[in-house]
Amino acid sequence: MRSVPICSDAVATRQEQRAPIFRRVDPQSPEFRKIREAVLDAGVTDGDDLQALGIAPSVLESWRRSLHYGLSAQSLQPLAIGVVDDDSPFVRAAHSVISERELMLTQSKCGLSLTDNNGVVLRQWVRDPSLDRWLDNHGLVPSASVAETTIGTTSGICLLSERPTMICGPEHFFDGYADVTSAGVPVVHPVTRRTVGSLNLTSRVRDTSPVLLSWLMELVRDIEGVLQASATQRERTLLDAYLNENRDTRHPLVALNDHTIITNAVAARLLSSVDQALLWEHASRAIGEGLQEPREVVLTNGTVVSIHCRQILGATESVGAVVRIRHVPEPRYRAPQSLQSVSLPGLVGEGPQWRELCRAAAAADREERVLLVGERGTGKTAVARAIAGENSVVLDACEIAVIGTDAWLQRLVHMLQSDALSAVIIRRCDELDPATAESVTDAMLTHRSGATRVFATTRDPIEHGHASTLGSAFALVLAVPPLRERYEDLPVLLDVLTRRAHRRLGRTAAQTRWMPDAVQALSRLQWQGNITSLDTVVNRVLQSTSNQYINAADLPADVVASASRRKLVGLEHVEANAITAALRAAGGNKNRAAENLGIARSTLYRKIRSLGIDLTTAAF
Repeated sequence: MRSVPICSDAVATRQEQRAPIFRRVDPQSPEFRKIREAVLDAGVTDGDDLQALGIAPSVLESWRRSLHYGLSAQSLQPLAIGVVDDDSPFVRAAHSVISERELMLTQSKCGLSLTDNNGVVLRQWVRDPSLDRWLDNHGLVPSASVAETTIGTTSGICLLSERPTMICGPEHFFDGYADVTSAGVPVVHPVTRRTVGSLNLTSRVRDTSPVLLSWLMELVRDIEGVLQASATQRERTLLDAYLNENRDTRHPLVALNDHTIITNAVAARLLSSVDQALLWEHASRAIGEGLQEPREVVLTNGTVVSIHCRQILGATESVGAVVRIRHVPEPRYRAPQSLQSVSLPGLVGEGPQWRELCRAAAAADREERVLLVGERGTGKTAVARAIAGENSVVLDACEIAVIGTDAWLQRLVHMLQSDALSAVIIRRCDELDPATAESVTDAMLTHRSGATRVFATTRDPIEHGHASTLGSAFALVLAVPPLRERYEDLPVLLDVLTRRAHRRLGRTAAQTRWMPDAVQALSRLQWQGNITSLDTVVNRVLQSTSNQYINAADLPADVVASASRRKLVGLEHVEANAITAALRAAGGNKNRAAENLGIARSTLYRKIRSLGIDLTTAAF
């Protein structure tokens, strides 16, 4: 999230500062075709010579990248990614502008395509029947990826160059596009200043006019103007709500949405930049879950506060939230003096659920057997090690597949009888079959040394797990919270995992800071793999960049895409799970999935779109 001026009427348009790419050689000439053949077929790569012959540098570089991707100029097909959101504010803004130019669109004998910032076609406006058929025959339709990595050199490279681009005939990488001209202009959101997509024009070469690119740039300027007007109205509504609430300036008050934050002086002093970024995530989740009561959160400086969120509604949509912040009195939050500073050695966390786990672990009887329950990757084994102390050993149930059940049980008995061990940690008990679980239970009750404590980890609750017989032998059960329920701890977890990753990479004294926009993006993920997945992301980022400051732009593309999806609330989770299960059972066949669900295929598409179900990464 970034703070933006809320009373500025200036609209900075990048396109006015950009110039089209001019070329010295006619792409339809025999000379050009010889040059193209030299690059794509013969592998000529001397850039200076080719540019001297008249090839635009941007076209030449795109040809080379297309070859590097392994694309073929003779055989190419756009990648269909599934259903896209064709009713987003961005698409609505474009449609409101283009629908007023119907006559120009018809007379120019061209088609317009709107893409997102990844080059996926969101919507098209085509009035020429033959051109419409040409686009359809080549798979250049909504939901298709027309990025350079998919179809090579087209006007889609405007997303890479961030400038208006026209590609004429044989300048396209694919031979099949030699009869058309494509022009593209990136669309920049006037508030966030980020490229949100592109508007692309397709026409036959014989119908191409230099005026078309100027017309396209004019359309983009108007689309950005609509986005600006919409954003300005949202900010004014946000400001009005803030002014109405900010009557008692002694208490922190914040009005915010995903782009803007307005605070009074007390809140500005209290909240760090990371707190400000995460506060919107707290607010959006509270509103989405319909929470009316205040909830406690821990700020990055360790301060515990209570926040109460109220949704701000505009004329047609939600524009943000007002958040009232109150300090939590010490006696109300803190445990007795003996437990105030409880923590687990080597582990970090300040959120309420993590603190509760630490207190429960510290209060446990030293003789008790402890079962740790939690999702995959939450750090159950690390928690067990922290409680057990240094002189402990881990026995993984998955080793049974390697050494056999008898040998594994003998190893367990030997560990339980050892006077040299302080604890035995039986990992992944949910992998045990019922007979082996019963044998493990007998071993614990029969062979345990008085000095040896027993811990176990499982992903399943006792009453539902495969190891229910084993679970009944544990006096204490500790639930390790998933990462999505302790995202207050993201900053400290990122710091620890970053330092660990630097050691693995052989880097010393590296000071890396995760900026608020990156932390905020990561807080939006569901983290199915929990801490393990977070560690993987940290390693991927640090392997790809040596920047001292990690921004959202440094995150992997798939992470950013996942973070941008809408969160599901209430019955939406049930609907999404049912649709996903039906698609998986149908092997991805949407017709059969719709029949099994008892709904129309069009309804299925609408649900997929509205729920933000990603068909590109799901295993169907």
